[in-house]
Amino acid sequence: METKCVRRQAVVLAVIIATALVADAAIFVVTTNAASPAGSESRAAECQSRYVRDPSVWRTLPIRPQGFQFEVQISSYGTSYEIEKLRRSIREHDLGEYESALAKTMAAEWGYSFTHLDGQLDGAGRRIQAGYAKPPADRAESLRVIESFLQRQYIQGAAHPWASMNGHYPWQHYAGEFGFEQIGSEIGENINSYQWHVALTRGAARQYARPWFIDFSAWHGPSITDYSAGKIWGENSGPDHGHSLSLFERTLFMSYMAGASQITAEAGGAISFLPVLDEQGRYRLSPYGEVCKRLREFTLAHSDVGVPLAPIGIVLDFYHGAYPGFEKRQAFGYFDYTAGDQMTWDLINLIWPGGWEVMGKNEVGTMVGTPFGDSFDILLQNAPQNVLNSYPCLVLSGDVKLSSAGAARYTAYVRQGGTLILNRAYLHDFPAYMQRIAEHGSGEVADGKGRVIVYGPDFRVGQLGPILRNQLAQWLPVEVKGDVESLVNCRGNSVFVTLINNNGVTKAPRAKAVVDESKTTDATVVSRCEVLGRAAKDIKNGRVLEVRHGNEVAVTIPAGGIAIVELDYE
Repeated sequence: METKCVRRQAVVLAVIIATALVADAAIFVVTTNAASPAGSESRAAECQSRYVRDPSVWRTLPIRPQGFQFEVQISSYGTSYEIEKLRRSIREHDLGEYESALAKTMAAEWGYSFTHLDGQLDGAGRRIQAGYAKPPADRAESLRVIESFLQRQYIQGAAHPWASMNGHYPWQHYAGEFGFEQIGSEIGENINSYQWHVALTRGAARQYARPWFIDFSAWHGPSITDYSAGKIWGENSGPDHGHSLSLFERTLFMSYMAGASQITAEAGGAISFLPVLDEQGRYRLSPYGEVCKRLREFTLAHSDVGVPLAPIGIVLDFYHGAYPGFEKRQAFGYFDYTAGDQMTWDLINLIWPGGWEVMGKNEVGTMVGTPFGDSFDILLQNAPQNVLNSYPCLVLSGDVKLSSAGAARYTAYVRQGGTLILNRAYLHDFPAYMQRIAEHGSGEVADGKGRVIVYGPDFRVGQLGPILRNQLAQWLPVEVKGDVESLVNCRGNSVFVTLINNNGVTKAPRAKAVVDESKTTDATVVSRCEVLGRAAKDIKNGRVLEVRHGNEVAVTIPAGGIAIVELDYE
């Protein structure tokens, strides 16, 4: 079912920002032999149209005019530290900022709260209000009940702007539907696949023209990192409690390179410091604080890492109500999974294997290497036409049901040059494609400037892997070889390739991290463009990398390590 997008935004500001963004579009040159400045500009325009079709969609809005913010949150958890000394320490160590750019009206972890209406506290410390007289009758009613819950629990007549931060439950797009101006996700804690949450949040930000943010919760199981000898959280805390510092750092850099407008280190004001002062009267940095410092320095040195490339949009049915990764598989916590729901579960597990279930796995599955890279955004089926058209490739998933008008939007997407990947279960909504597939006996047909690729069986994704890899070979400027997570960004004449080795570091909630150095891995970045102009750089670790054969860069990454390779084209 199609529903009308709620798009409450400051039109004048959006136009100003969009104009500026188009002027600063992501472009990189694919040849070293520019005949003239005019020729260079021509090739640049050609490259832009290939890899970033609509920069005004893909460059999501900033959360504040001055750009990205890293917030080292000062919360009530910091009571064993003196607040003014904390503020001074954050400023003078240049660790980040403690005055958040996020809206004060915040719905925090509301998906979890909505499904736990039993009087407990929510993620923001508020008492969750009572449940409903009766369960929702269907999925459409579930959304109406959720919107009412958000208004009652968090909004209560507050003026805009509103911020939404989902936790376990992947319902970020519904915040856009309900009129929230800032869309975010909590990760860390015991939350399933962080990569899935980034794809959801960025996809929602692009669909609804909103800024997006990430909040990292240092809780892991029933414990949290704490360097104050238990003065903050008691027996549930300690220097070896919570997540590994490796996972924290991987999460921060992944989120930044993925394009987050703001990242919050939840309770970071307390965790970032030791309860002792240096000779200047500031709290000394803790190991956690050192990680924050590395991100801060990187974001200041590399304030523009270009446009994150996500050439494949995964289009979910509007009422997916997806399963969060624990308990019984029920959409919105009420409705047993259908074949379409299971298809989405299987598709996400294909892209980020093992990420749905992370509880009790000592961080395994939270971030994973994948042959597809982090090359996806999640959209809902009612995404505006210009948003659909900005993706070279779309994949429908779930119980998608399209009216004739809805199907016509996807037909228009194909004809303007898109590739639509359809499971056979959806062909009944596209009778013309169904007829042509039957006539030609082929799983692929052309239509206008684009094409349709059909696979089966109904609601099964087993045949989808090779199709996705083939599409990514056409729509990414590089190929990454190796068991690593990868993200690709374009800026000017540069391509940034983030490589993350998620193997070799495990951690139980109340124990030291275990590092298996044998999990060091070698990755290779192969440019699909012409010969690189000069040596590549690993800007994360400050090293020069040799370019082999004119288009190849090899990188060795330790267990739990990160490299960010910058490729320059002349």
